[in-house]
Amino acid sequence: MKKKQFKFKNAGGTEYKVVLRKPNSAHFGEDCDGYCTNPEGKAPRIYINPHNSDQTTLNTAIHEFAHAFFWDKPEKDIKKLADALSRFLYNEEKWRNTE
Repeated sequence: MKKKQFKFKNAGGTEYKVVLRKPNSAHFGEDCDGYCTNPEGKAPRIYINPHNSDQTTLNTAIHEFAHAFFWDKPEKDIKKLADALSRFLYNEEKWRNTE
């Protein structure tokens, strides 16, 4: 059975759809694990590579969701937030993918 796609609205009311698919390597490079599109675009999306470890997928999801909510923040700030939160959830709280 195909999983229902997750949708959410950011603080500004923009609806995003989360797509579990590796971002296009021709456009973003081979090492891209996720991408958040501009909230002012036609169809805002977050792409997350589902072929990574649980820890990397968790970090990528947090990172890209942070972009959706804080589009104007520098990449270094988004990275610090995602790294700290994913380390806490994965290492301290033992969050794992249960599928």
